[in-house]
Amino acid sequence: MEPKEGRRVMQGQRKLFTVQEANQTLPRVTRLMRSLRERFRWLDGHRQQVPFMLAEYNIVDESPVDMKYFQALISVRGLIGQVEKLGVQIKDINTGLVDFPARIHGRDVLLCWRLGESRVRFYHAPESGYAGRQLLPDSSEIKDSDDRGH
Repeated sequence: MEPKEGRRVMQGQRKLFTVQEANQTLPRVTRLMRSLRERFRWLDGHRQQVPFMLAEYNIVDESPVDMKYFQALISVRGLIGQVEKLGVQIKDINTGLVDFPARIHGRDVLLCWRLGESRVRFYHAPESGYAGRQLLPDSSEIKDSDDRGH
């Protein structure tokens, strides 16, 4: 049985988004990615020096990290999990770059978005990455994720 049009579908274990669904997800993705970037930057600014028991041999003293640092690490892990649970792929935390798996004209693609962009307007082939970003075709030309190429 074919899935209903406009529904997010599973391909293997991967969710496929329509452009509309990706755009509807953006408010939540934006909040999560901003929080993630903020905490990630805090971690970078509060990076703890690695204490060595024997510096000349680089033998690490495995003392626990500062509690605030540890809590920030746990928070980052949780935020990443929330984004991934949506079916969104994080590509770069600092720029807020994410991809939404999709299908256009029967081809697997990644809808590409980053913080600061008002909507999803770009896509690329999975193997080309950010450098291969292209503007989405006119919406009337897009066959959404439910089109299996039939």
